[in-house]
Amino acid sequence: MAYPQISVDGQYRRLIPSKWPTIDIYEKFGSREMQAVAAEIETITNPRLAAKARITGGDISADSNSPRLQNWNHAPFAYPMPEGTYSLPPPYSVLELAAEERGALARAILRREEFLSRTDEPACGIDMRMITNRVVGNFVDLRGLPADTSQTARWMMGRQLYEDGVHGVLFKMTELPGSEFICVFTNEVLVDRGVQGAHYRFRWDGQRIGRLYDFAADRDMDRNDIIAGSMAA
Repeated sequence: MAYPQISVDGQYRRLIPSKWPTIDIYEKFGSREMQAVAAEIETITNPRLAAKARITGGDISADSNSPRLQNWNHAPFAYPMPEGTYSLPPPYSVLELAAEERGALARAILRREEFLSRTDEPACGIDMRMITNRVVGNFVDLRGLPADTSQTARWMMGRQLYEDGVHGVLFKMTELPGSEFICVFTNEVLVDRGVQGAHYRFRWDGQRIGRLYDFAADRDMDRNDIIAGSMAA
């Protein structure tokens, strides 16, 4: 069955851990010379900086104000995905976003729970921040894909579409049927710099993320309100 390509121009969202610094991590090294040496050493092993060098033709000092060079915009395409994504097997590097905030929160909860349960992490709080991107391009619409489509079939279809050079796909998840998502295959469709939004603390109790705290609104949220709300949307 052939699925249509549709034009997309909209705002999409995801959450990322807030542990990443928003300043130059080498500022405390003192002299500019020491900072430059440290940065040069980092480029040897850092996939994100290697990807930036490919984009700029080797000039890693190029204008960082470019949407394509913003860390939030190009880092997802620089690091391989060891477990794959909903639409593609490992090691394809792509970016998955949600069409609305509740879907982004629900997706982030499920992903964090999966990771923390695998590492037997004790109870803790994980600070997360919402990033919004404007996406403009032509995407294959897989929202009508049958709910019982296997992961193997999804990955096979996604791999073929990726190799065909499409911008990405729109999709739904059976786990979160009230939300819609987009899988971006190239950062060329991220036409603006990502915008940081609300901050949250995910409260992991050793088995699941039971509650969330919204710093801006100064309020607690129950996990079931997010997940159930996404399913009923």
